Amino acid sequence: MIRRLSLSLLLIASLAAVATAAGVLAVRPRWRDADRARNLVLEAQKLGGQGKARESRELVLRALAIAPDCPQAHRENALQLLLAGKHEEAAAEMREVVKELPHDAGAAREAGVILASTGHLSEGIAYLRKAERLDPSNGVIHTLLAGYLLQAGTAKEAREEAEMGARLAPQVRLSQFYLGLARWKSGDREAAAEAFEQTLRISPSDAPALLCLAGVSGELGRKEEAIGYLERALQVRPDNPTGWTALGAAYLSAGRPSEAERAFRKALSLNPREPGAQAGLRRLGKKSALKESRK
Repeated sequence: MIRRLSLSLLLIASLAAVATAAGVLAVRPRWRDADRARNLVLEAQKLGGQGKARESRELVLRALAIAPDCPQAHRENALQLLLAGKHEEAAAEMREVVKELPHDAGAAREAGVILASTGHLSEGIAYLRKAERLDPSNGVIHTLLAGYLLQAGTAKEAREEAEMGARLAPQVRLSQFYLGLARWKSGDREAAAEAFEQTLRISPSDAPALLCLAGVSGELGRKEEAIGYLERALQVRPDNPTGWTALGAAYLSAGRPSEAERAFRKALSLNPREPGAQAGLRRLGKKSALKESRK
């Protein structure tokens, strides 16, 4: 009896040991699969940087097949889908990344940017809010949030985030630029001009900042300053018909009609249907503006 009991206990212990070993063996491949998937993602990123998009795509799909819960693979897949114009699929992948990495501010930030830029503005802002809670001293997160809040039309919140972003990341060009936009949107033109000027100190050939400074200067009645900023912006981006139209309007406002006409015609040579340029030529008494611009 005792001997049979001992044998039974020995059998139970043996089965338990086998079960434990089986569990260990079951776990080890998962760890190995995750490592393999991450390595494949790294290799895919290298190939993508070399312009080998098809090979990079194949590696990402292999990584997902090996380790379906690998957040790095989902993230890279989202970026590739985004580049391919598959916005809804990219958004779904980034949601998966955040589920896998719920306490990762970087994952929440990337999800916010991708979702906000693919038609899910409110959801993207919510993810950026989460990233902000996880990493409140990150100026870039505050800056990105400010930009999307501006898109959402919430100027007061956008300015608060932009001010914080510029304070935490003063040398980041986008921080100063969004600060300028937020201040301008709230009607504080002088402060907006200061932020745009700081943008130019960081990036002297920043065409958007030059165009914004021209707009602010015009609203402040500084006509010649506005013209100077527009001329500088068009040296950087001479193919911008909207910029040429704005320069024509600035010349016209400053009483320089011949220069205004040349600017409007340049705008129409780039875009024959540029409405502001057509309207500008009509103001100058030029008939058949569209026809004349094609001569």
